[in-house]
Amino acid sequence: MSSNWMLAPLATSHKTPATIKTHPPKTLIVGAGLAGSLLAWRLRQIGQAVHVIGSSRLPNAWSVAAGVINPVTGRWMTKSWAFDTLRQQAQFCYQALEKQFQKSFFNAIPLTRYCQQPDDVKRLGRRRRNPRYQSVIGHQHSAGTGHPALRDSFGHFDILQAAYVDIPALIDCLHRDFTQQGCWQDACFDYSALQYRTSQSAWQYQGQHYQRVIFCEGCGLQHNPWFRNLPVQAAKGETLLLRAPQLALPAALYHHRKWLLAYPNRTLRLGSSYDETDSSPLPTAQAYRSLLDAFEHMTAPNTTYRVEEQRAGHRPTTPDSRPILGEHPTSSGLFILNGLGSKGASLAPSMVEQLIQLIWQKKPLPPEVDLQRWLRTPIS
Repeated sequence: MSSNWMLAPLATSHKTPATIKTHPPKTLIVGAGLAGSLLAWRLRQIGQAVHVIGSSRLPNAWSVAAGVINPVTGRWMTKSWAFDTLRQQAQFCYQALEKQFQKSFFNAIPLTRYCQQPDDVKRLGRRRRNPRYQSVIGHQHSAGTGHPALRDSFGHFDILQAAYVDIPALIDCLHRDFTQQGCWQDACFDYSALQYRTSQSAWQYQGQHYQRVIFCEGCGLQHNPWFRNLPVQAAKGETLLLRAPQLALPAALYHHRKWLLAYPNRTLRLGSSYDETDSSPLPTAQAYRSLLDAFEHMTAPNTTYRVEEQRAGHRPTTPDSRPILGEHPTSSGLFILNGLGSKGASLAPSMVEQLIQLIWQKKPLPPEVDLQRWLRTPIS
């Protein structure tokens, strides 16, 4: 994937509210989660007036997301797709947002992964010999040399370039900014009200005409009559917020069957469960127990803790674990940005730029994310 992603310097000023009112928006964005909000923010930076519609009252993924950026994931210790490019772009984007809002969102953080069995140690050796992994796998440490509060039966190793993004705080800032600029409508989108007007060569919604409509509604895609047949599957994830003062873990990420994010304020975020069968937005007792079992397995015996909060959300996943971007094959002017899954924090900034380059520069999408890969069957 190309790293030449910038359309304009990120210091480009936002258009003022007066300018937006003088020039009605030509772009309608449906969905105000991480993808839709970053897209709206970037378009305003390059001088494009936008209107965003998304309901803060509907279940979503962003309000419960831990925002973890982890370059080595899964049982097989696999390096995340296009990680080197995605990580660089994500940091650049989030730090630009930090500068604008004078708040901290992006947090580079140490990550330690604990081997669970002898096969993990062998696999780690192969990864360390692979040049592709040199930028993301650091030192290997012998069993029993880790933090005394965590079990370390088979040794552990350092993962480089990890981070977490405070997504709820970021989205809150963007929503407040959009509200001030008069470009966000906190409402459910009515798909039946979107109509193409041939005489205007535009899409009409609630009396306004738009050259393009970009759908970023995550798991809400199932209600979208134009794109709902794309293979986006809702996967429920749950996390727990804990306090365990006796652990005294330094602020870092720890991966030990599940990941454990130790915040500077000494709280711990434990995650995440994964369930493609449960469509309920409510937390479950099953995930609660499963997560605590993992916590008790990773910590020293007799560790005391208190659960302060349980969160649940649905992430839009795809069969090949790649996002879906592009224009509808027959309905001109309708676009999609979806399928970021559990890696939205690292994927969203780059995918936003790829879609912007497609629409405004006619630059083809990378085939790995282009919706064309799913067009062997009709999508609507």
